Amino acid sequence: MNEFQVIDSVMPDVPPPSADQLAAVRERVLAATQAPAVSVVRVGRRSWTGMALVAAAVALIVGAVVILVPRPASDPVAVTPMQKLEAAAARLAATPEAKGRFWRRDTEHVMRTKNGLDYKVEERAMEVLAFGPDRDVYGWREPISSKPYTAEGVEAWRQDGSPKLCPARGCDKNMPAYGSADLDLGLELADGLKPTLTELRSLPKESAALRARLLESYDPQVAAEREPWLEGAVSRLINSPATPGTRAAAYLLLAKAPGIKVVDDIPGTFGLDGLALQFQWGQIVIDRRTGQLLGMQDLTPEGVAWRAEIVRKAGWSDARPVPPARCVRCTARL
Repeated sequence: MNEFQVIDSVMPDVPPPSADQLAAVRERVLAATQAPAVSVVRVGRRSWTGMALVAAAVALIVGAVVILVPRPASDPVAVTPMQKLEAAAARLAATPEAKGRFWRRDTEHVMRTKNGLDYKVEERAMEVLAFGPDRDVYGWREPISSKPYTAEGVEAWRQDGSPKLCPARGCDKNMPAYGSADLDLGLELADGLKPTLTELRSLPKESAALRARLLESYDPQVAAEREPWLEGAVSRLINSPATPGTRAAAYLLLAKAPGIKVVDDIPGTFGLDGLALQFQWGQIVIDRRTGQLLGMQDLTPEGVAWRAEIVRKAGWSDARPVPPARCVRCTARL
């Protein structure tokens, strides 16, 4: 039997080899099957040996042809932003928490405004919120800087005589920092929903159960629309001392809310580069790798970020928060 007919019968879908490949393979097969003269007594045995060599050669040819046939290209499987969020939430939920008596969050606030001037100014401030045992709460806001943030703005500022822009460090020597306005509302998530720190830490770690638990506090006499009330509560829960599991569940709960979508590759105007839960008015930005909250930013109707809250530090430790000197109403008790 022609050995190439054997190949065709076992591999009908393989494209035929080139003429050069056929010639080279035929030469190798014929060389392998030539046997020296033998006595009549050994003919039967030598015949089987020759057939075995032919079969082995055919197997080699089949393997060679398979190697020569290119494998079909496979497109990489696309991962959706929602799948990325689910993976980030799972990593956050599995993150162990540091131990400590005090929970503290340091947030940098950035706002771009005309500030009553002919050029745009970027204002920055640091805000601290902390909770401790015995219902202690700490909070203060300290201005950092105010300065033009575009080349045109810097030039206009210089032409204006480079005036000192406030609020910034050193603007008010008598009050370098001032108390946060909502210390008494430090743990309030929404109207009618103000859990204690213990209650906040015991909230469910699964999105459906979390939704049901939060809605137990919804009062239509206090808030007219249930879903906006719930979205506001969950948005504040994400940025609270809740457990990693609860905050991860809050991500998934928000992602399924009406009018909210998960987006990736956001511009990162203020360095907030990550996944985002996008509302009509802004975005909640989440680290793709760890699932930790990076911050929140407000958007103009054109989709441009103009204000942001960037989480610089958040977590538990045994270090008691110390408000800046002469900071009035920077501590309270819930």
